[in-house]
Amino acid sequence: MPRYATGDRPGARPSPWPRSGVPLGGIGAGKVEILPDGCLTNFTHQNNWDRPLGPATGLNGIDARVGNHFAVWARARGDGACRTIARMLHTVDVAGLPRVQAIEYTGAYPISHLAYVDAELPVNVRLDAFSPVSPGRVDDSAVPAAVFLFSVTNTSSSERVEAAIMATARNTVGAWNVGRYNQALSERGIKGVVFSVDGPLPTDATAGTMCLAAPKAAGHATSTVAWNLKTADPFNVDLSNVNILPWESFSVDGTVPPIDCGLVQGEAIELAGALAVRVELGPGETGVIPIALTWHMPNSHFGHVYEGSYANAADVAADVLSRWRELFEGAKGWRNALAGVFPDWLEDALLNNLYVLSSGSWWDRAGRFALFEASRACQLMNTVDVLYYASVPLSWFYPSLSESCLRQLAAAQRPSGYIPHDLGRGRVDYPSDGTTAPPLWKDLCPKYVLMACRDVLWWGGQPLLGEVYPSVKKAMAWAMASDLDGDHLPDNEGADQTFDNWHIRGASSYTSGIYLAALLAAERMATMAEDSDFARACRREFELAQRSFDEQLWTGSYYRAATNDDACAAGQLNGQWYATLLGLGHTLPPERVAQAVRTTVSLTGSASPHGAVNAVLPDGTADRRNPHSGNVWPGETYALASLAIYEGMVDQGLELARKVWENITDGVADPWDQPDVIDSVTGAYGFGDHYMRNMVVWAVAFALSSRDARVAAALERLKGA
Repeated sequence: MPRYATGDRPGARPSPWPRSGVPLGGIGAGKVEILPDGCLTNFTHQNNWDRPLGPATGLNGIDARVGNHFAVWARARGDGACRTIARMLHTVDVAGLPRVQAIEYTGAYPISHLAYVDAELPVNVRLDAFSPVSPGRVDDSAVPAAVFLFSVTNTSSSERVEAAIMATARNTVGAWNVGRYNQALSERGIKGVVFSVDGPLPTDATAGTMCLAAPKAAGHATSTVAWNLKTADPFNVDLSNVNILPWESFSVDGTVPPIDCGLVQGEAIELAGALAVRVELGPGETGVIPIALTWHMPNSHFGHVYEGSYANAADVAADVLSRWRELFEGAKGWRNALAGVFPDWLEDALLNNLYVLSSGSWWDRAGRFALFEASRACQLMNTVDVLYYASVPLSWFYPSLSESCLRQLAAAQRPSGYIPHDLGRGRVDYPSDGTTAPPLWKDLCPKYVLMACRDVLWWGGQPLLGEVYPSVKKAMAWAMASDLDGDHLPDNEGADQTFDNWHIRGASSYTSGIYLAALLAAERMATMAEDSDFARACRREFELAQRSFDEQLWTGSYYRAATNDDACAAGQLNGQWYATLLGLGHTLPPERVAQAVRTTVSLTGSASPHGAVNAVLPDGTADRRNPHSGNVWPGETYALASLAIYEGMVDQGLELARKVWENITDGVADPWDQPDVIDSVTGAYGFGDHYMRNMVVWAVAFALSSRDARVAAALERLKGA
């Protein structure tokens, strides 16, 4: 798993550390992240996916880390003496308070594990922070909560010890600090603080409730309802200049004082609340203290599916804390299913590329599910050319969510049959034609057909087929009509496909190859629908298109990028990859497919140490004629790696994928906020954030499953229902 150490520790990574952490929050619910330095940051739980609250983008100009803290207290008695010690559970300075010496951080979505290191503490403190996201259990995976399980172990073999964990949280509810208030919570077996706001505007999407709570059964719980984080200088609030008022009491006896400063009526007050849970441990004993940070933010125009289960954040906390063991076991289900099946790096990549489920998804109150293309850089929803990749694991684990995407796209289909590029920007009710449209994009209709065929074959059978088949026929008719010169291949008219900085004229191997696969998919669905006329039409068109593709694009060792471009493109056989994934057979002569894959892996894979370059010139150098062709796309590399494995090049395919992942975890060291584009020379991140395409690394596992029964069994264990 990605491992990072911070603080005074051998092997600690020098600053800057990863700017991201494993996201904590349910599918479509927003999230918070805990970083390797112990700080909570990058909050998007208030309908602010495109404006996460972080160090530089905090609410009201205040660093979002301020006020959100954990701490430990311990008192040991031995040899007639009493020793008390308290530490902030960070490796960054917070108000000059003592902090642990180091943190060892391991991330395996949906769980992050922190081991706090301090030689002076008489207890060992570990944290498992997790999102309640379980394979196949879609309803339990949409809970708006981050759960923190602190394991505190008495390291003495002979003496008892008292220990406590303190959690603090800042009230960020509502767009203005004036009107915020906190309330004590002590009901339904939990104790904590509820964070609210009075008089928010009806359009304030940040309004709702938050809750910080723990089970009463976990130990002696005390709470500070509300205090002001600001010091005497209200215009200068940061981690070093903040009032952690409960610390004075907590550092003495492991409790926090019963203070409530009331409703905020002036801007010099920034509210926070605190919770402390104290336990007594025998020699060698471990106590587990669960703490939940929950939220309920219904004020978005489209709302959240979780509103149907919870009335407020306190409801969420009561539910989560009553069954935290069950939810934690569910979260561990991902890693348990994969354990010992894959190389360590690939297990890491599979688990951690699913992080987008928490950081880049939206599931509204009407049940419509969508993935952001990139939650900050490009807030387009269910972008078809990218969803084509990302929905491979989505469909396998959560078929109902994938089918929701298909139904929305079918409903958005233009009268011409054109499948729009997306469902809208930050919305799912106003689709657009594409980032560079006009011209209309040529890869969207074939990709929609392939996604529909996948879900029909994997899950839907006749009921889903009946829903999507009319839109499939219309989409294929549109795709067929995009042939402008009578060669039976779609004609690109510019940057009108997923490489929207790459201008192509005429037939391209990427788009036309996907078109070939879509013809096979449409034929399969027509046969299932007993539509023999359309099945025959697809077969005739396929045979003509295949011949034209082979004649125009074959160079003798690979298929050229386009009729007017001799570059060797990593995605030239992308359609073959999808056809193989779905069991549709070969789109092109098998011997030429095998030769092209060998050549492509060799040329594009050797042009960069960080993955497969999207295109190389015939002399083997990276094609730098545009920003897309000359760089690496992790998602495209994973698709090529998958195809290589299907074609028997297992070691070469795995090596391609490994290069990408190791640059992400070790080179750039930011695995939970990935781009679409990586600089092929430096490995630096380019365009995109939380980019959904990279989830397609799971295609590597699907390819391996065709050769390894253990992999197939692992995938079956994770399969949704």
